[in-house]
Amino acid sequence: MPSSLAALARIKLPPEAIVPMLIGTVALIILLAFGAALQRWKARAPGPAQMFGVIVGVLLTAAAVYFLINCLTNQSDPNNEGTGQISFIDPPVAGGMAALAAVFWRFGNQRLIGGVLGIAIGALMLAKPFVWPVIRDYNNGHTRSRGMMDPEHLMFLGPGLLVLIVALIVLLRGRRS
Repeated sequence: MPSSLAALARIKLPPEAIVPMLIGTVALIILLAFGAALQRWKARAPGPAQMFGVIVGVLLTAAAVYFLINCLTNQSDPNNEGTGQISFIDPPVAGGMAALAAVFWRFGNQRLIGGVLGIAIGALMLAKPFVWPVIRDYNNGHTRSRGMMDPEHLMFLGPGLLVLIVALIVLLRGRRS
């Protein structure tokens, strides 16, 4: 097994991440496999299709906000001793859910809501390393902030950039249904 696949196999998902990741995976599969069918459905029955988009957008936004709240102001390095360390799974789940939410908000003809929420979540994720940097505690009592290229900050910057890009696409693309 290649080393990257072996590394992925060792990742242990916290129990609280399984349900949102399943929801996000199902939403992504729906978009990828049934995107054209969703558009045809929306053309035939715009009311129910728009309601579906809004409901899924609300659910995904709630999941994104939940995971973002769990990690945004947390500054405890995962390598520190004790409890309360930041989880490596929370930021990517929050970013993925927020990006999918923006797409479903747009499907529900609420592109302004999807775009604004996406930009807000993406901006918060990009601001995290500057406003609430992850802190490393040392045995001698000293602390220091992690650098921008450390995984503890990159796990916010990548998903945050993804959410911003998706939100801008949702906002700037024409008003097509």
